[in-house]
Amino acid sequence: MAEAKPYEWSQTDSEVAVRFPMPAAAGKDIKVKTESSHLTVSLAGKSVFKQELANKVEVDDCFWALEGADESRTLVITLCKKKDKMQWRGLTKEEEEQVPGPDVMAPDFDVMGLEHDDDDPERVEEQEQNEIKLEARYKKLLEEKGLQDESTLQTFFALFDNCIQLYRLNKLHTYLRDVLPECRKRTDKYKLKAVQAMAFVLWKQSKFKEALPLFHEMEDILGKGAALCENIAHTYNSMGNYDKAEDYFRQALKFIEQEHGLNRGNRGGVLLGLGLVRDRLGKHREALPVIKQAYDFYKERANGAPASLQAKAGISCAKLHAKLGEMEKAEVFIREAVMMYEVTCGETSPLTASAYHELGKCLWAQRKREDAQKALARAYELESMKDAWDLVTLLEIHNTLMDTHLKDTTNINRTKFQEYFKTTEFVTGRVRKNLPQDGNAAVYYKAAGELKSWGGKYSEAKELFNEAIPLFQKEKAMDCSGLIAACRDMLSFCDRNLAGQQNSPMNFDVPTSKEESLDEPYDGPVFEEVQDDDENAAMEEVVRAAIGAGTSSSSAAPVPSPREYRLAAPGDFEQALRLCAECGRTPLLADQAGFTTHLQGSGAGLCWAAVSSGRVVGFAVCGSDGIHAHVQQLLSSSTVGGRAEEELRHGLLERCAEACREKGLRGLRAEPSVAGERGGELFEALSWKASHFVYGSPATVVEEAPAAAATPAAAASSSSSSSAAKPAAPKDLGTWAKVDVEKELVADEGVDPSIVPEKVIQKEDFGPEGQGLELPTKITKYSWDQTKANVSLYIPFDGVGSLPEGDIVCVFRPRGVLLVISHAGKRHWYKVPNLCTDIDTEASGRKLKSDHVVIKLRKAEQGREWSALDDSKERYNKDREFRLQHGDLKGASTEQLLADMYKNANDEERAGLRDAMRVNQEKRKADANPGKGA
Repeated sequence: MAEAKPYEWSQTDSEVAVRFPMPAAAGKDIKVKTESSHLTVSLAGKSVFKQELANKVEVDDCFWALEGADESRTLVITLCKKKDKMQWRGLTKEEEEQVPGPDVMAPDFDVMGLEHDDDDPERVEEQEQNEIKLEARYKKLLEEKGLQDESTLQTFFALFDNCIQLYRLNKLHTYLRDVLPECRKRTDKYKLKAVQAMAFVLWKQSKFKEALPLFHEMEDILGKGAALCENIAHTYNSMGNYDKAEDYFRQALKFIEQEHGLNRGNRGGVLLGLGLVRDRLGKHREALPVIKQAYDFYKERANGAPASLQAKAGISCAKLHAKLGEMEKAEVFIREAVMMYEVTCGETSPLTASAYHELGKCLWAQRKREDAQKALARAYELESMKDAWDLVTLLEIHNTLMDTHLKDTTNINRTKFQEYFKTTEFVTGRVRKNLPQDGNAAVYYKAAGELKSWGGKYSEAKELFNEAIPLFQKEKAMDCSGLIAACRDMLSFCDRNLAGQQNSPMNFDVPTSKEESLDEPYDGPVFEEVQDDDENAAMEEVVRAAIGAGTSSSSAAPVPSPREYRLAAPGDFEQALRLCAECGRTPLLADQAGFTTHLQGSGAGLCWAAVSSGRVVGFAVCGSDGIHAHVQQLLSSSTVGGRAEEELRHGLLERCAEACREKGLRGLRAEPSVAGERGGELFEALSWKASHFVYGSPATVVEEAPAAAATPAAAASSSSSSSAAKPAAPKDLGTWAKVDVEKELVADEGVDPSIVPEKVIQKEDFGPEGQGLELPTKITKYSWDQTKANVSLYIPFDGVGSLPEGDIVCVFRPRGVLLVISHAGKRHWYKVPNLCTDIDTEASGRKLKSDHVVIKLRKAEQGREWSALDDSKERYNKDREFRLQHGDLKGASTEQLLADMYKNANDEERAGLRDAMRVNQEKRKADANPGKGA
């Protein structure tokens, strides 16, 4: 016989009601904790319910109340369903699993129950299961009813919402090629949904030029809005059209304020986009605080839970720290992002793959060799599995991974390369099956062959070199003679080892010279185990070549010094990508459309190429903001080598500086990172001046005096120097570095920006005691009350009264309090870093009871009543006042004002607001029908 449950439950389309009989001893000892998928109930100190709910609920709209009196009292908890009209098969997840689920193939199956909700915590396993169910249903309906049927389309878009979270981009693109033309014939919601779906898929595939007209088509259908303006802005940003990007980002911010209020909506996404505009203009230090605000926005919204958007912003923070040479700070952000992506998106997600790649690069830059190898190996494996995989990215990981084994080391263990065979073989298979068999495929076969050679698999390596050579021979876009020669040298090396004519140890020490600088590149080991001098010289040459081939310079043969410099052209795109791969650098302009747009836009007349024998061996990417020019990336073929490479880089920069002068720009600037690891030395050798980590060319650096101080002579000289007008400076983007966006927008409208309430939450620093606090040991239960003089905090903790005095630490700050209880090897903690108002830290203290801690906070302002324990209510009231006077609540109706208050109220306040809303609705009805009821 089944055990009787201590509750009863029922449901409507929108709510679930759970009833618990109240024991007589309960009194007021009732504790109810509602989370999005969990419910915990305690009566009279006894837990009566603590389980995962069958489905999600809207926490802010849930409430409880007592019904009846004396012995018939009942606790009634009302849960608001996350998805309306979805019928729960049980109250708890356990109950639901015991009830047979509906048949996904049944005609009346509700696909909306499987549709992914963006606000839900991301669960990749659940999404993968739903993908299987929805895809099976979609194929069945497609065959039986066709795309014209609404149930088929409804199922497809539920499938789309699940698959887009899993990055099934190629699959969705294939489906949409059939769905979009059919939906364009319709006049209902499915037309817009199909256009939107294809736009997002193309965007995520980095096909920005194809996605843009679809976003504009949506703009024509819907009109402008916050989300759409943001999407268009990100697209323009990715294409290199920064003026358009900034314009749409500004519009997005205004719509966010109008639609959602301050610091709400997707403000984080817009800030992220604005920061990337600064970053792509080479202004990394200006971009960092903007990106950091986006990160803080998502972190606050996640409220301690892992969130993929927080991870995304964290990666952007890390990249900027890396560009500024702050690798340790970058590592902290990336490690957090890896953890969050694994939890929210899955261990094999493309986002997880990219995060591991960033982590590997960051660790290797710090020469944390073993950790870098683990991260890069994982990135290699995951990138190879991607639905929309990219060969350039795979080659970059491959080359960096080889570097970690071959560069800056005193020992090479060749057996380690065997750990990467499985991934390399998988990628080789995909290249053969899915890519055109051209020079690009040949580069990967060569790289895979070199890896096999290092791992001692000479026969398998020979197959790959023999596969690469004829493809290089057919390639006409560039001179491949050096690559062919390198492959043939490696073939000879493999043949000698297979024939037993050469002994190549699998583990050997790398000789070093005492005079050799640690920063100098390593040329390779010298073997002394061959029979004659000629053979020894040949072996040394091949092994040196093999060492070099494993590094980021592996894809090219040595070339002579450049003989020609010319302005960059759109046709240089492929060679620029090849240079990035050689240098182990991420392409700044990753697609042809963005590359061309940049050369015709902010980089027009400023980007230069160095050419030797018809082959691009150096490239300088520059852009202008209308005032200064900025070097954004400097690439040079490492196979040029030594003094010739230094002269090549100098020549490129000199021509960029000359182009800057000819355009009448104030100066040419660059951060050291744009030129690689030793960029600072390069700019100093050219006598460029450093200021705030930014170098400026000496011929163009000028002191910027205030505009009012300009002399008439200077003005006359300026006006007579050229009859052509100089480029007009675009609207200053520097304000976004401080980004108090609302103040900027209010100032644009002629209103005093000081009226905008501060958004930044000022939080106290608790010093060493506040470091290393872990989320699982946070104390979440507490209560508080106040008198005119004090605020009392009551924090329960079993057995705290018997703990040693030194295990309980309480830190007081003018606007914060921290309690740390050390017990059983863990630090349990509770803190409020932003108290409602100031306290007197000297007069505050704590007392220990047997099972709880009492903290007395002495008010600095005696007699002032605190609206809440922290300053959230105070900040909300200031924010609301601003919204009423200048923002989205200006001119709002009484009902709209009550509804807004309801969102930020507690249970008791909400009960009163519901009554007020009901009275207001009844009054409106009475006003509309004055003749009735008299």
